[in-house]
Amino acid sequence: MSLLAPEISGIDSSWDSILIPQVSADIELSQNRDAWAEVVLSNVRDHQSSEASARIITIDLTSDESIVEISTRLRLLFLFINRAEFSNSATVAPFFKRDTYPAMLALVKALEGAGLGEDWSPYGARSIRMGKAKHLFVSVDMPIADRSSSPDTFLEIIQSHQIDASWYDQCVYPRASASGLTTVMFGVPDRSHPQYSSSIFNRERLRNLSGRSGGMHFFAQPGCSVSAAV
Repeated sequence: MSLLAPEISGIDSSWDSILIPQVSADIELSQNRDAWAEVVLSNVRDHQSSEASARIITIDLTSDESIVEISTRLRLLFLFINRAEFSNSATVAPFFKRDTYPAMLALVKALEGAGLGEDWSPYGARSIRMGKAKHLFVSVDMPIADRSSSPDTFLEIIQSHQIDASWYDQCVYPRASASGLTTVMFGVPDRSHPQYSSSIFNRERLRNLSGRSGGMHFFAQPGCSVSAAV
């Protein structure tokens, strides 16, 4: 990961631009800001108590919508605010080349752009560490033998409509059941996609819409969010 540093340049180093998501005009601004606020606030609130229950948030995306910028800011924020305590977060994605590597590179660029180039370091094959906080990247198609700690603050599943629920239950869930953990699943609710019906996104989305305690779902349409019983 450290070899990526020479490629980094031209990133805004202002903290305002890091902590407040700046989204492009073709993304629904109000929906993304609502989702951003809910993810951050729920994580901070739940993490303050070891007795807090886990939360699962599902967020609809349009087929051509990119979440790279917002996801990068989430990862950076959690690394920064948890750097003084032992904290583990993770990103799970279907494909290493298409999803995981760009996500890793984006986080490195954001750290460098924030003036934190001396504060982070690689930790294992696919982890980034800042202080006592660590973020792990997991790919369905290229698993690695990893002994890192299980996520206990934030778990992000990107392209979750392409991740089979049975794989998730076997490979992710046993390590993602900590109390107080906030899990966010981004996906496209496309029933015509051959993998959608068996995907983890479809299952968890339906559970949230059915009123699961601690669950919340965000629709793609602006101003149309549904909060399940909390």
